[in-house]
Amino acid sequence: MSAIGGIVDLRGGLDVRVLPAIAAAAPSFSGVNSTSWNDDYAGLVHVMLATTPEALTETQPWRDRSGTVITFDGRVDNRDELRAMIGNDAPPRDAPDCVIVLAAWRRLGADLLDRLVGDYAFAIWDPAVRRLTVVRSPVGWCPLLWTERPGGIAFATEPAMLVRGLALSPGVDEATVGEMLSLRFVSETASFWNGIQRLPAGHLLEADAHGIRTRRWLEGPFADSSRLSDRDHIDRFTELFDQAIVATTRSAGPVAAFLSGGLDSSSVVCRSRQLVEAGKLAAMPRTLSGRFPGDACDEGEWIAAVEERCGIRTHDIVAAPYDWAAATAWTAQSLHLPLRPTAASIYTGSCDWLQANDTRVLLTGEGGDEWLTGGRSHFPDLLRAGRLRTLLQEGLSTASNATVAQRLRLTASSAIGPIVSARQRASLLFPHLDFIMHPPAWIRPDWARRIGLADRWRHAPQPPALSGLAPQQRYGRYSMARRHINLDNIISWVSSRQIEMRHPLHDFRLTRFLLGAAGGMLQRNGLRKHLLREAMRGTLPDALIGRRDKANMSTPIVHAVTERLRERPIHQLSCVRLGWIDPEPLAAIEREHAAWRAGGMIGKMPHGSYGAVWNAVAADLWLEHAVGMG
Repeated sequence: MSAIGGIVDLRGGLDVRVLPAIAAAAPSFSGVNSTSWNDDYAGLVHVMLATTPEALTETQPWRDRSGTVITFDGRVDNRDELRAMIGNDAPPRDAPDCVIVLAAWRRLGADLLDRLVGDYAFAIWDPAVRRLTVVRSPVGWCPLLWTERPGGIAFATEPAMLVRGLALSPGVDEATVGEMLSLRFVSETASFWNGIQRLPAGHLLEADAHGIRTRRWLEGPFADSSRLSDRDHIDRFTELFDQAIVATTRSAGPVAAFLSGGLDSSSVVCRSRQLVEAGKLAAMPRTLSGRFPGDACDEGEWIAAVEERCGIRTHDIVAAPYDWAAATAWTAQSLHLPLRPTAASIYTGSCDWLQANDTRVLLTGEGGDEWLTGGRSHFPDLLRAGRLRTLLQEGLSTASNATVAQRLRLTASSAIGPIVSARQRASLLFPHLDFIMHPPAWIRPDWARRIGLADRWRHAPQPPALSGLAPQQRYGRYSMARRHINLDNIISWVSSRQIEMRHPLHDFRLTRFLLGAAGGMLQRNGLRKHLLREAMRGTLPDALIGRRDKANMSTPIVHAVTERLRERPIHQLSCVRLGWIDPEPLAAIEREHAAWRAGGMIGKMPHGSYGAVWNAVAADLWLEHAVGMG
């Protein structure tokens, strides 16, 4: 993705010297191919990563005939539809995405956003009313941060563009770090830096003489598809999935797809093969696969099944040991958390191969776990709608190892509980909190009280009021706050290698359909991703259709953290020395996993959450090398 930024000073007399400083601080590009625009009140910055044919010749920031200016990061996947909405004044068919978006915005205003498909963040300055509008797409694959400034506001896609570009000394937001260390990240707007806010996915920000305002534009209503037949569900899903694959392969050069061996990425690859054969896709994406020789997480047998099915040979990326020196350098440069070892071990080799083979677009299977797994969240909706027969059928088909009486009790509890109990309703909408307001054992209680952790969890942002509990629960996939922890640094790092990741299963048209899909189509007879499996019959290898297990990707993290703790034991970590963490509970988790590792990682992993150990180690690296608090 490109990097964008800007600053508004409504007092006039904007200091334009700050614009090249903002661009130069972008870790993804170090100021290469950066351009800017300004008037007396506003300045916009764009640092280019061009991956589509239209972007190769675009000029950004783009100023139209009215004087309105846009800086745009991302990709539009329904260009023709937008041009049709604009009508006679539509830009040419080969116009860059930013030109089409600005023309559509001038025609439709914020109503455009419900019709705009793609991954994007953009800012529009309207000099006629001296108003800045900043927008972020529904799933949030283009990060956006902002901070108040004297007379206005500054924004950017990267923390370094604000912290270094504006020469800020913001300090650490301890409460936000506390959410991360607790493994219960709920804040939609807070960053790790005091005074620097995140614009949540599906939100817009306006800044003008009346102040700074943010609001959620993605509120629905969303169509209820729950009464469609099984066949109609499958046909509609397949149509939208095909559309998403075709849209995300628009590229100025070759496209690659990451084939992990899981159900989601395998569906992207196998369906792409069929679309090529049907003449709907110009070329088969090149495929890459991660290999973990000797580890339980190696997916070789499933990858081989897809290779045979599609008649392809994937390029193997052998997972490399975690490079702590590289992680340290990246954190110091970008001000991001270090990449998780599972990502770094594969993305390093993948990006090396993609660059060597002049490929700048990588498709993934991201989104399947968020949108297609299903559960019991629709049981209360079935009860309220009086669909008792469907409720009983679905309830009795789950937990097949339980007695009929036990399954009936579980069904009744799942259907009635969230309706009558605020606690159960909160547990349904925020499952990652476990509805526990006290901090985990490794967080020091005095620190938790001082930073108000329980209050942050208790007042977690609510989803919009939709037609039922199931859509509300699924809506959380759009605004998963922890995506900021797990993915923003990956997006930035991959972009720094001049590569753009794209995710067909996060397509806005597809996810809107899945918000209203029947719960029994997402999970049936205890089998998750039922709809995907049925839609991919005849596409995926039969063995994958029936696959019930999933690779345990924890082993690279255990390997990496074990090595790190030999050099810097838990009791020496910054968050321990600062009094934020009690080292003993984490040390106990680490000992259990070290023993499991020494035993060859055979059998089930220990119960303790190793993610807590990784987060403490990652925070230590960030505090020392991004903040200077080591």
